[in-house]
Amino acid sequence: MKRNRTVSLCMIVKNEEKHLERCLSSVKELVDEMIIVDTGSRDNTVEIAKKFNAKIFYYDWDDNFSNARNFSIQHATKDWILLMDGDDEFNKEDYEKYTKVINDSKKDGHYFKTLSFVGNIPSNDVVSNLNLRLLRNNKKYKFIGAIHEQITCVTDKMDYKNFSTEDIRIFHYGYLNNVAIEKNKRNRNISIIEEELKANPHNPFHLFNLGNEYFAMGNKEKALKLFNSVYDNLNWNDGFASKLVIRRIMCLDELGKYGEALQAIEEGLKIYPEFTDLELIRGWIHLKNKKYTLAIDSFNKCLELGEAPSQLEFLNGCGTFRPYQALGEIYFQFEDYYKSLECFEEVLKLNPYLQNPIYKIGALLNKLYDNKRYVSYKLSQYFNLEHVSNLLLISDVLITEGLYDLAKGYLEKAKELEENNQQVNFQINRILFYQKKYTDALSGFNTLSKKSNEYKESLKYIFICGLITDTDYSEEVLNYIKNGNESFLYRVYLQLYNVFLGENKAILLEEDDHEKALKLIMKIIVEVLKAQEFELFEKLLHVLNYLESNRVLLELAAMYHNNGFKEMAVKEILRSIKELNAIDAKGVEILYKEIR
Repeated sequence: MKRNRTVSLCMIVKNEEKHLERCLSSVKELVDEMIIVDTGSRDNTVEIAKKFNAKIFYYDWDDNFSNARNFSIQHATKDWILLMDGDDEFNKEDYEKYTKVINDSKKDGHYFKTLSFVGNIPSNDVVSNLNLRLLRNNKKYKFIGAIHEQITCVTDKMDYKNFSTEDIRIFHYGYLNNVAIEKNKRNRNISIIEEELKANPHNPFHLFNLGNEYFAMGNKEKALKLFNSVYDNLNWNDGFASKLVIRRIMCLDELGKYGEALQAIEEGLKIYPEFTDLELIRGWIHLKNKKYTLAIDSFNKCLELGEAPSQLEFLNGCGTFRPYQALGEIYFQFEDYYKSLECFEEVLKLNPYLQNPIYKIGALLNKLYDNKRYVSYKLSQYFNLEHVSNLLLISDVLITEGLYDLAKGYLEKAKELEENNQQVNFQINRILFYQKKYTDALSGFNTLSKKSNEYKESLKYIFICGLITDTDYSEEVLNYIKNGNESFLYRVYLQLYNVFLGENKAILLEEDDHEKALKLIMKIIVEVLKAQEFELFEKLLHVLNYLESNRVLLELAAMYHNNGFKEMAVKEILRSIKELNAIDAKGVEILYKEIR
């Protein structure tokens, strides 16, 4: 569809060299000019913008997003203004919807869905918000508010009937953990909001946004206090009201205040009966409290409701794949494998990009069918086997299930399609390791490029092979890590090596992050357990004596349980309770399941 109206892209940016090219590439076909306002970049942001023939303007940052945003739109010369951030990406699947809005709209502005990735990497875990993205360039509007800026009319009273919501998606990368930390976003935002509150200390929108920042930083107690201060006098017509409701409920849930959370859900659903996200959280709370019938009822209710309207939606998939996933887990736990399989198949239909359901389906097929070739065949029906990525995934599922020869067949096909693929070679060598062909595995791992992620992942296997074969490979791994200036990782491996040698010496420092060391050590010794090298496993377990953490036995118990050693898992949990006075939700779940 051809666009018959012109568009100016308006952006304010600072130090966006890691994201800006992706952003501008995603919109270059959608706009006729690019207005880039830089507020003090010290990296290559401006140079990247110039590659797209953007018009560059400079603005002295004054801790006020509205001022900078208004400065940018003043320079727009086209019919419409598209508003983006440097760490956004326009969803290419929505280009045609966008063009239709541009051509046909009689409105002054349009809100699009912003899907913010959360966690460590972009995945299917996204938080949804509505943001003004398209504004008619009629000089009637400006932004107000130092942060989380809002639109207002400068020529007349603000009338939101002149604005509409569109099912057009913008991906936002700015709240991924590493990005938010690198940009110091949380502290920056808190500073600006607190300055706003000095002028208006009871402003509900600012208090809500301050609560969001503390929530994201993990300070749920402070966040809840701020949310409560707004909730007690909430105007349900405020645009942020539904977001406050769900954020407050999430706080109560994470703080273990389940009764208050369930009451808040009841209150929220009376005001917003189509708010599926709240029903999903209710199901999760019932599940945590082992109220399985109530949990099943809630998840089925989510499927009846479907996705919440875009004005309410917060988490994606609350009326589609998420309840099916929860139901699949419940049925799996109660060994109703056929029902569980049906649920996970629905998850995959609704969200084919999720990988976890494939692993669950693999586990279920492995339990249901004795003929493992049939398991492999059934699993293959979910994939187009002409893609290396799919062959890698199906092989990894089969490796997880211990079906190594069947996995190798898919990897050999992948090798035919792409001979020197590092991931394929890595997986082949993992299989050799699990089949106890350690010399062949060592040879294969050492052919990987030393600069590749696959080689770094293979270090634990090479290290273990060196211990088993009594060769110098373990020391070579130590030297590789040491030369890479990864001193903490080096101490973790050296501590393991010293335990193997029988040397009673603490290598890890008191100031080291022992919780992080525990997770790294568990990732190494679990591979020894999977390889069924039990003598070496028992020997390496002594490394746990050098860790200052009350979680050591709980992590060990989880490892045992995940690998089928259920009695050992129970024993370690009971030890943890007796000796370390420590128990967690996973431990409770294991005890509940295994001691009945």
